[in-house]
Amino acid sequence: MSILIAIGGGSGSGKSFITEKLIQVLGEEKVNHISYDYYYKNRTDLTFEERTKVNYDSPDSLDKQLFLTHLSQIKNGIEIDMPQYDFTNHLRKDKTVKFTPKDIVIVDGILIYTLPKYEKIFDYTIFVDTDSDVRFARRLLRDIKERGRSVQGVFDQYMSTVKPMHNKYVEPFKNSVDFTFTNNNKDGIDEAIFSSLVKELKQFVK
Repeated sequence: MSILIAIGGGSGSGKSFITEKLIQVLGEEKVNHISYDYYYKNRTDLTFEERTKVNYDSPDSLDKQLFLTHLSQIKNGIEIDMPQYDFTNHLRKDKTVKFTPKDIVIVDGILIYTLPKYEKIFDYTIFVDTDSDVRFARRLLRDIKERGRSVQGVFDQYMSTVKPMHNKYVEPFKNSVDFTFTNNNKDGIDEAIFSSLVKELKQFVK
């Protein structure tokens, strides 16, 4: 059996950065990571132009059933074939990656808390709470550098779907988790808050 720890929060909040630091501190031999972002539906039925117009900030854009099946298998220590996603073309890659659960599996995702009965799926829940200006700036830099987007494209997507969907599907869960991590530090993360989180999670380290 694996312990599942959820990390939710808006796009650009710092979920991936905090996840990486937690794995380093808690131990790579005991902890690994999977993201709900890998599970966007494979819309091969749409043209590239049509795919660029899909609302990727809605829960409907994700393959919820496959993800729930994989989480159940991971919880029971079963290896899965984890999908990979190409954010440049908005399609899944042809190859999957073998994922073997460790003692603790960190599961992150913008829409992680829209999963039904998430509080029963995960053993511990974290929300990364970050100011909207900081999140937008981080997203802008990432999408231009890593996903081949333009400044105008990032701005348009943020205003049309990212911001309203965040308010509807992400922000409401901020006070319904085990730990809220405020992450507005421009040079990294707040080490005092991080230390408090590590102390909480060490209860799961054997």
